[in-house]
Amino acid sequence: MSDIEFDRDGPPYGAYLLWFMRAVAVLWMAKGIIHWCLILGIGHADPDRFLGMPVLTQTAVIFFAVFDLVAAVGLWMATTWGGVIWLIASGGYFIISLFRPEIFGRQYAMMTTIGVLIVLYVGLAYFASRERHHR
Repeated sequence: MSDIEFDRDGPPYGAYLLWFMRAVAVLWMAKGIIHWCLILGIGHADPDRFLGMPVLTQTAVIFFAVFDLVAAVGLWMATTWGGVIWLIASGGYFIISLFRPEIFGRQYAMMTTIGVLIVLYVGLAYFASRERHHR
């Protein structure tokens, strides 16, 4: 198996990664705001709905309300820690949806989206890293 050759005319994976991270940051900012709306009873959420949830669900909602916004800021800034926090938050949401469906329900569309985004992120980060080392 031959090594992938990178030349100056090849695709700019670093730029692709930057724009991917910023697009995901916008999505994760919206996801974090949705969790905060649930906590604060803003919008269509009943103000007492959050307090009526099981403690485990309340804990998960608060965790993602904080982690999603921190991950969004880190992704927008295109920092390494932002990617790590996002991987923890998105992986955690995926695992909770898969193994503890009583918390958020089995959200197959969200689980698929998160899985695809994680694979894209890891792939782009890998190619951007190789591009940086082959200059």
